Amino acid sequence: MTPPSRKQLPEDVVIVSALRTPLCRSRKGALAKVPPSTLVETVFRATLEKTRVDGSDVEDICMGNCLMPPSGFAAVRMAQVVAGIPYTAGLQLVNRQCSSGLQAVAHIANAIQAKQITIGIGGGVESMSFYPM
Repeated sequence: MTPPSRKQLPEDVVIVSALRTPLCRSRKGALAKVPPSTLVETVFRATLEKTRVDGSDVEDICMGNCLMPPSGFAAVRMAQVVAGIPYTAGLQLVNRQCSSGLQAVAHIANAIQAKQITIGIGGGVESMSFYPM
């Protein structure tokens, strides 16, 4: 049974892009020597290209991660700037031990719903090669 359709409302939050890097074997795969910052930068850049959003329009970024050390924040900030999103955009990391990336997307959606921001990026990054369990 198909659920009844609902009229779209102006306050609805819309996800306009969903991208990821390829999956590879940990420590031996094709991306084993690629740092998480490079993976994030690649996805940020591709997101801006695919959505045709100017990097200066991104107001907040939330990335989920549970394995990087606290200094991982700096790596994500560098990836943000290199991808064309200015340092003036907020950046936060979420460590939720399970589904950190999903929590990051929820944070951005909630900020949009609350009218704190209009454009944000939520996602996650892990590297089992760089930070094995």
